[in-house]
Amino acid sequence: MRYLLSPLLFLWMTIVSFGIKVNYIYEWKYVDYIWESDEQKEDAIKSGTYNRSRSPLHDVEKAKDGRIFVTISRELGPGAPATLATVTNETGPGGPLLRPYPNWSWHNNNCTCDGIVSVGRVHIRCNHIFVLDTGKIGPDHICNPKLLIFNLKDDTLVKTIYIPFDIASNATGFGLLISPFVYIPKTCTQFLHKMIVFMADVQGKGLVVYDSSVKSMCRVESDYMIPTEKLVSIANQTFPYDGGIFKLYYVTTPGMKIYKIKIKSLLKCPNIKEANKKTKVAIKIPSDSGEIASEGHSIFYSDADENAILGTNVFKKSGKNTVILAQDDENLQSVSSMKASHYWNKLIGLSDRFHRFALGTINLNEVNMRYFEMDLAEIRKKMDSIP
Repeated sequence: MRYLLSPLLFLWMTIVSFGIKVNYIYEWKYVDYIWESDEQKEDAIKSGTYNRSRSPLHDVEKAKDGRIFVTISRELGPGAPATLATVTNETGPGGPLLRPYPNWSWHNNNCTCDGIVSVGRVHIRCNHIFVLDTGKIGPDHICNPKLLIFNLKDDTLVKTIYIPFDIASNATGFGLLISPFVYIPKTCTQFLHKMIVFMADVQGKGLVVYDSSVKSMCRVESDYMIPTEKLVSIANQTFPYDGGIFKLYYVTTPGMKIYKIKIKSLLKCPNIKEANKKTKVAIKIPSDSGEIASEGHSIFYSDADENAILGTNVFKKSGKNTVILAQDDENLQSVSSMKASHYWNKLIGLSDRFHRFALGTINLNEVNMRYFEMDLAEIRKKMDSIP
């Protein structure tokens, strides 16, 4: 059914190509770190804690001071000794070396649950980085998930929010909180007491809502958070993937509709029936997309079948409101992260060939992961010019 749907969708969606320049800033064949010693690296390799073939980059953020933060997935199991790091100017055979954040001590595998187990994604707001620790390595629950908030001014931990297991998972005990989105109604002044944090459960198909103003937390589920497809196709490779939602504007992975739900509706912690009523289709898309970003009246998303990045101006109803911003069969295979950075006026992203890591076909002699930037002002101008 997946391959029948795509041509049908193209009948009503006229797509124009704008060809915005993509600047590939960093490239990796595989992930490597700045180690404390050669012995530390050797021990990590021998124990299986470090495995170059099982440590794909997953998410990216850019701070105001210019630091690039990346997360390294443990979804496939052990392989990444540190799952949150910054990109350094030092280069190894695999590419730019990573420095564990805040430091190696947080990623000691022998430590208690006070450390970092496995970071899914991060979000920077008000010069603080919000780090969602899934608490899982592969299918194994190591610790309950938690949200760590670090002040980027001095890299100190300012708050930890623990997510109870019964909220982090569905009724069957299945779940993986992976992506935080932080909404701050007004200014950054005392934002820790005003913020609303949404955390997407990609495996349990739900959304956790935390309102710091009243210190309440609940779980919202909807039938629209369940994928309608069971296979993902990237660069002519198809594999099973039973994913869910990743963000507040969400598309199930796999799936070909982007949904939306109002914040005020989520704060009421609706049941499934009510959540279904409040959920609306934002746009329909031509193929699978796991990554979404938004800016102004536009939604940006990846096209897994075509190795492309598309944009849709939701305020235009002409039938020509979707454009191809970039397409590259080699460099844009599996876009795992994409965000609109307003401070830098860039659309930033990460492609990671996750399908090859998942299928065990990764070639460590090739460039497999890329961090890229696109000019947001140029994108905005093109999107606004849509008739």
